[in-house]
Amino acid sequence: MFVLKVACLCLSVAVVFGENNQQNSSDRSATIFQSCIAETKLSGDALKGFRSMSIPKTQAEKCMMGCLMRKVNVINKGKFSVEEATKVAQKYYGTNETMMKKAKDLIDVCAKKAQSTTEECALAGIVTTCIVEEAQKAGLAGGPGSRSRRTVSPKFRRNSM
Repeated sequence: MFVLKVACLCLSVAVVFGENNQQNSSDRSATIFQSCIAETKLSGDALKGFRSMSIPKTQAEKCMMGCLMRKVNVINKGKFSVEEATKVAQKYYGTNETMMKKAKDLIDVCAKKAQSTTEECALAGIVTTCIVEEAQKAGLAGGPGSRSRRTVSPKFRRNSM
């Protein structure tokens, strides 16, 4: 999908927004991830669940996702950023107009659902769940849990973790 191979999505997002240098991008992603682990005090078991790239279920997983989304501005001042999510989709799908249309439609649906809260952890849970569900409905390849990378632009693939 794009925004977030959900858990690693935000780490990948950090790479997309970051530098062209793969080492710097990897370092930045690791720094963001580690800072969110420290901030949310995510335990070893919760971290394993988070890394499984499923929809965050526990409060700790939602808060970790919220932290990652905030660090890359997908969540900004308690709101889901349509602009930043669209940038991520653009980096992920490139010039594939069909996939971008689906991604923009998904972002719009999720933005409406995300208006119900400004609390970061809850917001991250809503956005992540919406993205996964809407991506499945839209047939967007490469979504959370998917091993397919056929629709991923080569630039993103090269820089992702």
